[in-house]
Amino acid sequence: MTIETTHTATGQMAGYLFQPDRALVLLCSCKSKEAVSIELVDDVATIDEKGNVVYREQDKSSIQTNGQPFKDRSKDLWNTLMIWTKEIKNGTLKIETTKLVCVTNKKLDNDSLIKKIAAAKKEEQIAAAILLLKTAAAKPPAGIKKIIEAVIAEEEILKQLIPRITVIEENTIQTRTNEIAEALSLTENIKDNVIESLRGWFNESILKQLEKGHAPIIKKSDFNNRFTKAVNKETNDRIVFNVKRLVKSTITEIDREKVTDRIFVKQMELIEHPDKNEILLDAIDDFLCSESERTRLTLMGDIDREDLNEMDEGCRERWKEAFRRKRTLLKIVMNDAEMAELAFEIYDSTISGYIAPLKGFATNSYLTKGTFHRLADIPEIGWHPDWDKHFPKT
Repeated sequence: MTIETTHTATGQMAGYLFQPDRALVLLCSCKSKEAVSIELVDDVATIDEKGNVVYREQDKSSIQTNGQPFKDRSKDLWNTLMIWTKEIKNGTLKIETTKLVCVTNKKLDNDSLIKKIAAAKKEEQIAAAILLLKTAAAKPPAGIKKIIEAVIAEEEILKQLIPRITVIEENTIQTRTNEIAEALSLTENIKDNVIESLRGWFNESILKQLEKGHAPIIKKSDFNNRFTKAVNKETNDRIVFNVKRLVKSTITEIDREKVTDRIFVKQMELIEHPDKNEILLDAIDDFLCSESERTRLTLMGDIDREDLNEMDEGCRERWKEAFRRKRTLLKIVMNDAEMAELAFEIYDSTISGYIAPLKGFATNSYLTKGTFHRLADIPEIGWHPDWDKHFPKT
């Protein structure tokens, strides 16, 4: 395969993919009982609830730097005009109720014929556009000679057609992404994933219909269902965790004093470390911050009891692994000081480097540490090698 043929194939593929993305843009803004078709009556069209075509679009894209779709003497332009004039003549295109649009991903020259046509709304402007068409039709290329002649022969129909035509240029993938986001009022934090999901669903829907030999028609109601699922998934999957500084600012000394007699604090008092007091104060803050955050996320509806139970179980398994590994170091005879030092090793091995997942997302450090202290408070876990003897379950 030569570079030239590869380039041609790439351009064709870009053209094929341009239509579905344009169709998706239309689907985002059409009415609830409408549908969007591809390659049925035009490249893309909108069909109302009664089956009437109310919007028709011709899409032309180019991957060439200086590409100019809809050039004055191009097949893109004249074939589009021929299709529309012919269908107005035979009655399949209701010009009074149908919007006609030419769309391209490239910027068009200001003096191009298609832009002159799109700007022509008054009688004198329409007459000038028809004159320009006749001028461009002089000595036509052989490949489109019959097409041009067929268009020029329908001057009276052109007078009806020209004022109905509009042009959309520079319609890039980023432009379409922005159009979709705006039409659906998507917030920045979920925009990319929702649109990616919709594009995937839309292309799959097209392929399924094509396999059955049907021109794809996608209903707005089906789109709405998929859109709702995509948004709900993103909303459910995105948990915003507060930073410790923010949560800690709501904790008072009275709050800290209230927990000094809790079991998790007494568990921490059994460890031995040079910075024991500081470690204990951090443990109290982590516990209080974690409890506050768990409550906040639950009230917001971001998580539920099952989600918290899964996180608790992950912490429980982490502790179990660290406890068993460190407890094998227990000597036949170990004094209280040595036992207290081993208690810190168990504690440190359990919490260091571990962040508990919540609904598949990594939590903040304080939420994980606070969860360990919560389990120690029940008590279901402990730091001292003989923690269960010190704190038997009632």
